[in-house]
Amino acid sequence: MDDRLRDLQNERKNYKKVLYRYLIILSIGINIIGVELVPILNIPTFLNAIGTILAGVLMGPFIGTLVGFLTSIILGFFIDPGYFYFTFVSILVGFIAGYIFKEYPFNIKTVISASIFISVITAIVGNTISYMAFGGVAGDQIDKITHILIESGFNIFLAVNITGFFANFLDKLLSFALVFLVIIIMDSQMDMQDFQIRWKSKL
Repeated sequence: MDDRLRDLQNERKNYKKVLYRYLIILSIGINIIGVELVPILNIPTFLNAIGTILAGVLMGPFIGTLVGFLTSIILGFFIDPGYFYFTFVSILVGFIAGYIFKEYPFNIKTVISASIFISVITAIVGNTISYMAFGGVAGDQIDKITHILIESGFNIFLAVNITGFFANFLDKLLSFALVFLVIIIMDSQMDMQDFQIRWKSKL
């Protein structure tokens, strides 16, 4: 009996390892697809952290951190070296999202609060990096807003910060909304006990 129980526990652990491995790859892929969609959709946002948030919520802060880190490295090598500079921002997103939903239940109230909190933190850090490393340049769609503000009389520092806060807030709201929908779908198809999420059926 003990041997059978031990075998079942080992099978569960192995299943979880494989599941997490595939979800990490999927999360990174979602981030890359999000980045590629931005110029197509022509929206002033990033969409490079959807998978990072998903990984953090489902698998914890350290795996969220790992996904954020790997995403920035891959994007930096294959799409734009500028992503290297924002690696710390991606790491923050994964860690904070993972920590929040490790401590608090996954529901609409926490999702909205987390999206606001993370958008403020990433805006402060991201704006500082953008201003110091690139003189405020952050991306084609986002730069359009910065240029409009500058032409309206704002100095570049203020324009970069206003644009950054707006873009980060929109980005995190969209990202968390998509993650929210994905997890609802997963909950109807899978056993959520395999994940760290503190799930509440009443959203």
